[in-house]
Amino acid sequence: MDPVAYPVRTPIAYWLVVGALFGLAAVVGCLLALALAQGLYSWTIVGLGGLVVAAPVIYLLTTSEYRARGELRVGAASVEVPDGRGAPVRFTSAGLQLTVRRVFVRYRFTVLPVGEVSRGMVIELREGARRRRISTLALVDPRQGEALVADLERVRRGLPPEGPRAPEEPPPRRPERPRDEHEAQLERELAAMD
Repeated sequence: MDPVAYPVRTPIAYWLVVGALFGLAAVVGCLLALALAQGLYSWTIVGLGGLVVAAPVIYLLTTSEYRARGELRVGAASVEVPDGRGAPVRFTSAGLQLTVRRVFVRYRFTVLPVGEVSRGMVIELREGARRRRISTLALVDPRQGEALVADLERVRRGLPPEGPRAPEEPPPRRPERPRDEHEAQLERELAAMD
């Protein structure tokens, strides 16, 4: 049986955040250099400025699970997960170790919880020294995350993958309620005013 493919790509929002961080780092770096050139030596300024300048690099190093390009292939014999450049990292299905962590963002106003938003799942695949983490937000269709996790669990047990399921159709719209004579007359009068 051929492997099942799940197309993946780095989300555009991720690159927008990276761009904003690099832009902020460039501005703060220039201001920091200007302050140091003027003789303003302060550990607070240097420390905070250095942290802001290093933020984009730290962000890129710690969020590799959101960068991917190509197809994630799940087969009965092996699983291939692309990295940020598109080079596949191959794991044998028999030796695959899997950890799935759901990601939630919690919003607070001062100390009061306001809301919680699900941000997909982070899937960690391991086999010996090889390790790759990937987020379901990197899938072209993030709604296929549950199917991906189910397929990974199936191949670990020696069963063939089923593939992405068709997205659920939205529920049908309610039929419009019957109009009464007053609404019809109001619409005719409004149309006549135009």
